[in-house]
Amino acid sequence: MKEKNLYFYRLFGEPAAEWQGTDLPLGPPQARRVFALLLIEAGRPVPSGRIIDELWGETPPASAKVQIQGLISGLRRALRSPRGDQPILTRGAAYQLDARPEDTDTGRFTCLAARGRELLARDCHREAAQYFRDALELWRGPVLAGIPAAAEVVARWEEERLSLLEDKVEAELGLGEHDRLVPELRDLLTAAPFRERVCGLLMTALARAGRVAEALDVYAGWRRRLVDELGVEPSPSIRSLHCEILRDGQGMTTREYPAYQEPAVPSQLPPGIPDFVGRDALIADLLAELRRDGRDTPPVVLLTGAGGIGKSSLAIRLAHQVADDYPDGRLFAALRGTTNEPRSPEAVLAGFLRAFGVPTDGIPADVDDCACLFRSLVHGRRVLLVLDDAAGEAQLRPLLPAGGGCAVIVTSRFVLAGLELGRQVPVDVLPLADAEALLAKLTETDEDPVAAQQVLEHCGGLPLALRIVGSRIGDRTGWRLADVADELSVERRRLDWLCAGDLAVRGSLSLGYRQLAPDRQRLFRRLGLLPPADFPAWAAALADDGEPGATSRALEDLRHRNMVQPAPRATGAPRYRVHDLLRAFAVEEVAVEPEQDRADATERVLGGWLWLAEKAADRLSRSVLRPEPGTAARTSLDEGLVAEPLSWFRDEVPALEAAVSHAAGAGLGELAWELAVVAASYFDHSGLYAEWSRCHRCALAAARESGCARGEAALLRGIGQIHLYRDDFRTACEALTESCRISDRIGDRAGRARALTGLCVLARAAGRPETSRATASRALAIFREIGDVLGMAHAHISSAVASTELGLLDEAEAELDEAGRLCAELNDPHRTALVLRRRGQLHLRREDRRSAMSCLRRALELLDSLSDEICASRVRLELARIRASSGDRPPSGKVLIRT
Repeated sequence: MKEKNLYFYRLFGEPAAEWQGTDLPLGPPQARRVFALLLIEAGRPVPSGRIIDELWGETPPASAKVQIQGLISGLRRALRSPRGDQPILTRGAAYQLDARPEDTDTGRFTCLAARGRELLARDCHREAAQYFRDALELWRGPVLAGIPAAAEVVARWEEERLSLLEDKVEAELGLGEHDRLVPELRDLLTAAPFRERVCGLLMTALARAGRVAEALDVYAGWRRRLVDELGVEPSPSIRSLHCEILRDGQGMTTREYPAYQEPAVPSQLPPGIPDFVGRDALIADLLAELRRDGRDTPPVVLLTGAGGIGKSSLAIRLAHQVADDYPDGRLFAALRGTTNEPRSPEAVLAGFLRAFGVPTDGIPADVDDCACLFRSLVHGRRVLLVLDDAAGEAQLRPLLPAGGGCAVIVTSRFVLAGLELGRQVPVDVLPLADAEALLAKLTETDEDPVAAQQVLEHCGGLPLALRIVGSRIGDRTGWRLADVADELSVERRRLDWLCAGDLAVRGSLSLGYRQLAPDRQRLFRRLGLLPPADFPAWAAALADDGEPGATSRALEDLRHRNMVQPAPRATGAPRYRVHDLLRAFAVEEVAVEPEQDRADATERVLGGWLWLAEKAADRLSRSVLRPEPGTAARTSLDEGLVAEPLSWFRDEVPALEAAVSHAAGAGLGELAWELAVVAASYFDHSGLYAEWSRCHRCALAAARESGCARGEAALLRGIGQIHLYRDDFRTACEALTESCRISDRIGDRAGRARALTGLCVLARAAGRPETSRATASRALAIFREIGDVLGMAHAHISSAVASTELGLLDEAEAELDEAGRLCAELNDPHRTALVLRRRGQLHLRREDRRSAMSCLRRALELLDSLSDEICASRVRLELARIRASSGDRPPSGKVLIRT
């Protein structure tokens, strides 16, 4: 049982707090204003910034926050009950009055009014009248008396009071008390001269009392005032009542005229979704937008996003949460923007006007006249509109009200950038935590977290897909999440399975696709040929075999329709992404095209990535020895795309990894291994060993399956290098030895020499410098024989390091001199830096600290200029060790070691 709260709070009259019926002192005026604000938002946090704005406006004192804390502390002391209760809570940087609706006069008023109206609708007049009287007795004076509060709060509750007075009169008219009510209604009409319902009720009371002439006079005077002062005519409802009284006026008979009914208050919102989960921060932000008063134009929230992403559910959720703030009507219209026949604005407006009681013959045929009548009807009222599935700006413009008291929530698959009013709110897939919560709620199970993660990955955070999963599990006894994960793991069957009743992911996605022009349909389905990752516009152009400019415009059209989304990028070139399920749909659609056309498009795209990756890698320092190019076809593109190679690689890493996997899956082993080894240049530069390993192992399987022996050997060299970095010498030795064996078998001298350089480093790392030196010598002989200058420089450096460790310092110096000469010939600053680093180590062995530090500093300058942070950090570490060993401190302001 819920414990009764002994606090009671009053907003009607002077703001007050009671404990067991006794008023509690609230303190000075500013404290009462703070209390009033907390009471207006009872049960909801009020940010301290809003309190400051309320008290001081745009010129708060410097001590505003401290003063607020003091006022809150004073209120807490004033409201502390004898048993220690404390109703003011701290919520981060906000404060909240902990009060339930039944603990406030506003909450009780609302509850009594709702119960009375329910009884009135069932013609239980006596009981309804009593509920209305009880509600009105809560009024102890003007709302927030003595408090300079927001005018809209006072106006809203005053409107509620007048509306309830009208309800009470209607109930009492049902009890036959028309004679008694006439004076009360005259006074009420004097106080609120433009209230149509009061006028109608007074006319009804007079007519029922047999005072028909007076009733007609009341109407005539009221209409004259309305026309003269507001320039509008009475509504069809009161005109109808006037005509009925007028027809019976000649006989002056007394009859039971029906009590005047105000124009209908439509409430058309669809039911909310009880298991709605997530988007809490977005909902809080949008609720504040929809509840913001004092504006000249209505708040218009435009929820845009792909099909099945949850726009409509979010719109209905928002609408139900703000429904009480719009008591004059809640309108809903399905605009059918994704069908072949979207609803016309005049048809939607006609429905709205009928909902407000306008007879069909009073609805104009012209859309502009219809819009004007609708805006006039809702002017000065608080009406909420939910417009679902909009086709575009032209459909929406006539439907928007003009007054700031109304609000509009729109959903659309289109980006409505051309609409003059409105806040664009892109709705994306559910964040992982929200998706997990929704799946757990829909399936009512968390028995298999691994299977749950697989299901979430396959559904891609799409609420529609998750709801179908929940529905199908509930529909099949004994089904587990593991069964669902198995079904969804096969991409070509995924959309077949994601279907339950009238919910179907394929059907939802198909709506947008069928609306596209034929050339846009072709482009979209061709996106199914791309690797499953973010992609640049040029990749789509190659897939579609189209002109780049036209493809870019088409992609922007698809983005406008939320069939692709913009992706983050480091460089200026636009990038796009396709939701996994939209991609599965594209894969289905493109499967009907001829197989050769699809294969040619796939090779074009992957060849484009290979060509650009090679151009970008050529602009990086060559930290790894790349093999000679293979036989895979390249697709030439604009070399300006890789003008900033590091940024280009940063953007393309996921796409390159996906491209390797895509090539492997398509049986293109040559493309797979070439893409993998060229990407290794950046992986090594940036220390991305996990990505390097995944790409190489995926490509290795494809190369072996395709019989690409040279590629297999090259990939094994890369895998050996990765394991060298990880100090896994055994695995590194196996990979490099196998690479050497394959190169010998196919007669690839260059490949053998590169494998030997890896074995040279391995021997040195394993503490065998003699073997390392001998292996470097064998590699050097081959590099000389084939004229590979870069390989010769690399071998000389390796041999010098081994000689240094063996104490053969003169030999090491000669090796480094030759390596430096070759690096200068190649104009290779990276290997020049490596030579300088090894010279520094050699000088250190000779105990020449000054020369060692000079070489290391020059090496560091070169590496910093190349943005090679990994090699630079090694040099910094060596410099720090030299200084530490001699007790020196680094120069002020310089950092030697980077984390």
